[in-house]
Amino acid sequence: MNEKCSIMEVKCGWDGIAKQRLNSISIDQSKFDHQSIFLSGPYGDDVAAIKQSNEQIFIGLADGVSGCRQHGFDPYEFAHELIDQCCFYSDEDRIHNGSSMRGLIHRSLRSIENKSIYGSATLCLLSIEKTSSRFRSFHLGDSGFMIIRSNHIIYRSIPQYHRGSAPFQLSSFPKNDFFYLNKTRLYHDKPSDGHYDEGHLQSGDLILIASDGLFDNLYEDFILQIIQNHLDNQCSVESLQNVCQILVQSASHARIKRDDILVLLCSIVPSSPLSIDSISSSSSSSSSSSSSIIVDPHEDEDEDESLNLFIFED
Repeated sequence: MNEKCSIMEVKCGWDGIAKQRLNSISIDQSKFDHQSIFLSGPYGDDVAAIKQSNEQIFIGLADGVSGCRQHGFDPYEFAHELIDQCCFYSDEDRIHNGSSMRGLIHRSLRSIENKSIYGSATLCLLSIEKTSSRFRSFHLGDSGFMIIRSNHIIYRSIPQYHRGSAPFQLSSFPKNDFFYLNKTRLYHDKPSDGHYDEGHLQSGDLILIASDGLFDNLYEDFILQIIQNHLDNQCSVESLQNVCQILVQSASHARIKRDDILVLLCSIVPSSPLSIDSISSSSSSSSSSSSSIIVDPHEDEDEDESLNLFIFED
């Protein structure tokens, strides 16, 4: 890869749906600012975020385990806090190997326990270095991702299960004998049980991150076919968003397994020196142009639709 393409940008679209077709907390807690996107609320117990710093782009998705509800815990609250804490510590802890990735998760879980937030969730994390295009990934359970290059799946995370449909899961439970002796049969997996991997991305690569609500209902070949048929050659944000909507609709209509669904589709593109210089110079003269996330420029369109169309830039 030549020097002009060494700094990467990520375009992203997303969509999701709650299996009850209702917001489980009756409020959309999604947040959008210059450096991050936090998706939470309308997707049942699924929560995701994309956050960037000067050096990396950090992506996370957690799926709260619904079985916790019978013990009085809120899987949505746990998944929400897990992603929130992972994003927070991603700013403090540079991720450079499996140990640092798992350390970030350990610190996040400790923070959750200190807040007496209980539950469990599957987790998928990716960290992408902007200058080297190197990715580092972690997943535990059946939330996962795939990397698509030239219309071929070159990497697919492998789901982890204890038995049947019981995925590996990170958890936080009260420190009493009832839970300590595991009389609830709830799983209490550790970050060391998750799978870590790393590699390099290329311009034009696609990263699909999703909860099991997608992968349990659509075969990989069908997912790939939808992307090939509906993603334009420029990988525009509108096209990425459209593909995510079709994937969610197709998975929901398949009815193989009724579940919450949350899907993010990201495109890796090079940032040219010209665009970087333009951003740097304009950021000093205009407060609005210093934003690292650019909303789709169709300002006269419905606000709810435009919020889903962003591009991260260095």
